[in-house]
Amino acid sequence: MWAYFKLEFFQFISNKKNIAIYIILLFFSCYFAIKIAPTYNPIEKVDVNEIEARYETREEFLNNVVINDGTHHLTRYAAAIFPKWNEYDKQRLDAIDQNNLKEYAEATYKWYAYSDNMIFYRGGGVLYYNPGYYTFGNNYATMDGHFGYLYNASRYEGYTEVNSDLTINIFEERTALQTLQRLLNSYIPLILIVSCILFTVDIVLKDRRHPTLLQGLPLSDWRKLMVKGAVSLIGSVLAIIPLSVGLFIIGVQNGFGDFGLPVPIYIADDIFSNRMMWEYLIQNMLLIIFWFSLIISLVLLASVMLKNEFANLLVASVLVLAELMCFTRGIGAIKDFHWYPTSYVQVGQITSGYRNYLYASEALTFGNGLVIIGLCTCMFLFFTFLISNRSKFKLL
Repeated sequence: MWAYFKLEFFQFISNKKNIAIYIILLFFSCYFAIKIAPTYNPIEKVDVNEIEARYETREEFLNNVVINDGTHHLTRYAAAIFPKWNEYDKQRLDAIDQNNLKEYAEATYKWYAYSDNMIFYRGGGVLYYNPGYYTFGNNYATMDGHFGYLYNASRYEGYTEVNSDLTINIFEERTALQTLQRLLNSYIPLILIVSCILFTVDIVLKDRRHPTLLQGLPLSDWRKLMVKGAVSLIGSVLAIIPLSVGLFIIGVQNGFGDFGLPVPIYIADDIFSNRMMWEYLIQNMLLIIFWFSLIISLVLLASVMLKNEFANLLVASVLVLAELMCFTRGIGAIKDFHWYPTSYVQVGQITSGYRNYLYASEALTFGNGLVIIGLCTCMFLFFTFLISNRSKFKLL
């Protein structure tokens, strides 16, 4: 068994297709770090000029406004809410001027919490979030702004409680670990899952090129399939190595961050809870490995039944892309999509709770994802075991 594992692993790492995938991942990683990451322009950033302009505009209004019986109700409203807003903005400006980033974090956390309360609950359609949320075609700009302000309030509150050395790059989420956190909420899980599909799609059918050698091995088809699955899983996990090169470059440029930094997790009903970076990354890695196992088990089953590489690719791709055909924002409130494994493909958004916010659900959780993906993997492996023992479906 060990000798067969070593044979399969050697064939895997010497496969030209697999080598090409690793090289492409390395190129993508370096290109992102050198060209794309430096252009990152967060909606919420530390902009002293913006804070100062907002503070001075409101302060001038408050110094000159006259409230009497004939004053418009919106003027009265502005005069009532601006003092607290300016109090927080003044604290932020003073903290930046004194380079006291802990105090800046505390004032900013209160500013976001107060701002969201004023805009979302009491704004009456006359107050708006940061203009960056109002992009063309975004019909959910107010909801995105609401989530963004609550997210940042939770994040900055977490900064006041950690012992990490705070920097502007940490506030703007530019460090290597925070960049990884952002990418886990977007492209990285899909890139890794697609890589796993490409690694696995020919892991069984390649044996047709040398049937005589493998027919002499004293192993059942089931054991051969398990070894091939293990090799594919290890090879898929190794794809993290070329991707980490880009994170190292970003770390040199902007700092590596800290595993103790807070990561806001959306719970439900506009409630966030901070989780440490190391815990968040471990959960993401574990869920991605479960996805690797699901993809590999499905491809092994398809390889035994269909015996066609293109069919393997098609079946695995449908599993990954199926959510695009059924996802509608808020649909989780009327349909139980948390029972579908395809709902968990956006790994970072599951572990951060953002997918729950989009679905208007509370059930798309890390724990449920492990259970459902794990059960589907066991089901595919069970059918593979039954079918591989039938002479009609022999590998060779």
